[in-house]
Amino acid sequence: MRRKWWIVAVLGLAFALALPYVSAEPIRIHLESSLESALSRRVRIQGKTHFRLIPSPALIAQKVIIDEDPNYSLEPFAYVTELEVQPRLSALLSGKLTAARLRLKEPSVNLMRGATGWNVQSLGKPGLRPPEIEVRNGRLNFKQGDAKSAFYLTNALVDISAPSAQGDVTIFMSAEPARTDRGAQGFGNVAVRGEIHAPGPREPELDLDIELQPSALHAFNFFFGARGVDFAGKLAAKGRIKGPWTRASINGTLQLEGLEPQSFLPFAGKSDRIALAGSIDFPGQHLALDTVGGTSLRTRIRARDFFQKPKGAFLLDVRRIDAAKLLEFGHAANAKLPAGISAKGQFSAVVGYSWPSPEEVPAKGMIWFEDARLDLPDQPSLEIRDARAIVEGSRWRLAPAEIVVGQSQSAAMDADWNARTGALRVNVATQLLSVKGLTKGLGMLLRASNLPFLPSARGGSWQGNVKYERTEDSDEGVWSGRLSVRNISLDVEGISAPLEISSASVLFDPSHVTLQRMRAEWDGTEFEGNYQYFPGSKKPGELDLVIQEASTSGLESLLHDAYRPPPGLLEKIRFRRAKLPDWLLARNLSGRLRFKTLNFAGGAFQPLVLQIDWRGVKLKSTITHAAFVLFDAPGSLQWKGSLEAELWQPAPRYRFDGQISNWPTGEGSASFDGTLQTTSLREGWLESLDGEGTVLLTGSTHETAKLVARQGQLTLDFGEGKRKSAHLTPPYWPLDLPDEP
Repeated sequence: MRRKWWIVAVLGLAFALALPYVSAEPIRIHLESSLESALSRRVRIQGKTHFRLIPSPALIAQKVIIDEDPNYSLEPFAYVTELEVQPRLSALLSGKLTAARLRLKEPSVNLMRGATGWNVQSLGKPGLRPPEIEVRNGRLNFKQGDAKSAFYLTNALVDISAPSAQGDVTIFMSAEPARTDRGAQGFGNVAVRGEIHAPGPREPELDLDIELQPSALHAFNFFFGARGVDFAGKLAAKGRIKGPWTRASINGTLQLEGLEPQSFLPFAGKSDRIALAGSIDFPGQHLALDTVGGTSLRTRIRARDFFQKPKGAFLLDVRRIDAAKLLEFGHAANAKLPAGISAKGQFSAVVGYSWPSPEEVPAKGMIWFEDARLDLPDQPSLEIRDARAIVEGSRWRLAPAEIVVGQSQSAAMDADWNARTGALRVNVATQLLSVKGLTKGLGMLLRASNLPFLPSARGGSWQGNVKYERTEDSDEGVWSGRLSVRNISLDVEGISAPLEISSASVLFDPSHVTLQRMRAEWDGTEFEGNYQYFPGSKKPGELDLVIQEASTSGLESLLHDAYRPPPGLLEKIRFRRAKLPDWLLARNLSGRLRFKTLNFAGGAFQPLVLQIDWRGVKLKSTITHAAFVLFDAPGSLQWKGSLEAELWQPAPRYRFDGQISNWPTGEGSASFDGTLQTTSLREGWLESLDGEGTVLLTGSTHETAKLVARQGQLTLDFGEGKRKSAHLTPPYWPLDLPDEP
């Protein structure tokens, strides 16, 4: 007997294992008819069909198309990779094929709302008990008319029980929201479980629990198209939906976990919950949620058409939050902030976010500060007593606000910042602010090292307007503006003593810098005039200066750093060449110098006008006007020609090419035409004086002679053996040489 049962079991198992390989093609038509009755839609099986016995009896159909009710659309209701039909056993005994359960594997389902409601409401025929429906790894699309929403649910798992006699349905759904215009990535997993009570003609009653599993905040930003807002942390939610499905109430909580910066919102610790309450209308697709309790943080959420073309708005209202937390947010958003900066005071904000936004500005709002202060290491503090920032998407605009620098200085500032690109524009205006207050205070925030000429200034003050602009966060930015400076000290490369500017008007932009009406002093020498240079350009700087009184020895001191130091051992044996200083190599300057008085060799030029051209080691100038007044003799000499200085020599060489007229002599005057050069402009200049030229003597007789200078020794050669020669000594004038014996 046991043997028979063992044989029966083996045969039964073999039959069950072989059954999936037996085609169910003969009953395809009956299967399609049964599915059409269950779904009230035409069903087409385009793939293979077969039977299954284990783990439960079922019919398997592949590549199934479920057509739509023509009242809704001509596009099929669902494309199903594999449809599993579990028949009702009681119906099979009576010879009928009726579905008790339908399992759709990898389906793509179109959920659609029409004039009479949702297409899923028309599934099944009145009087017939609908089957249980299961969906595995499905995609749920949403349609409105012929338009398919970009919003859909992916990786959907759905279990819907057959309605009870009272019309109650148990439902469970888990899915990931996604968008066709954002790629396949969603923002998390949403699960819904509970019951729907649909007793007869009355509207359905909902009793559902909804849960959003912890999801990264940056995934929400990506999903809803938020730009320029991205920081670490996770968001989770739980809620209860209860009541008629046209006006069901919602109660739940939002929970933030691992928020960075952790203390940006007024929470205690690394996570906290926000209580929400509101209502939802499923047929009308309206959602309203508001925070419950709390005064520091309030939110308001509104949404509609969330199954077709989602539209919504989110309002965040925070009050009196520590300003230090805003800095933490800036650091978390990778804003370029100075090291060691700290903040005190409070800020409040009202910011709204809407989607989609017709103006492509989804977020709008305002942030305002109350008695805020920024402290920088070893720098003047910055107080912002009352400031308001307007938020428009990733763009933040600071309305004109007063900023107090240190104890008593103030400036008006407005700004425009793009949080997504880092583009920044700042305007600063002041009636009086120290240079340090700009370069060390505000400047640390605005990269004031790019300011022309002011970063190297010491002391002093300025007034006027400056503007800072950059196109992206990695951009160094550029400055422009118009200001007046007073009592500042500048170190200029190649000049041994600092330049003291008592006053000047400065105009600058990225292409040029101009100092106008400059009054300054260098090593006791006063001058005034204009100076202009062109950063990053090969165009020479241009100057036009008027020097009140100077001496040639002082000018030589001015060029001291342009002298070549004595050669070292390696340079003497020619193993190494002396390196030219970078500042001298880059020197490119032209313009006009007007000396009212220039003292030299027992006399003074009154005036002397030079047109100069200084490029590297060559300093050339043209004498456009010169009148040399003698201290110990009447009259004045007229100079014409050019002056050159050859720099970067152990002893620089100064060369004059031109004419000197009205040179006094014992019996009249002389004119000189030729070249003179020396290695010094100080008292010992004659000792290195060399040159030669032609001298015309006028007076009782007119004679022409050749003048030769060698190391201070002057010789006049009249020809035919007639010569005059002497070593000149102060006061050098007049030119009166004795005859040689």
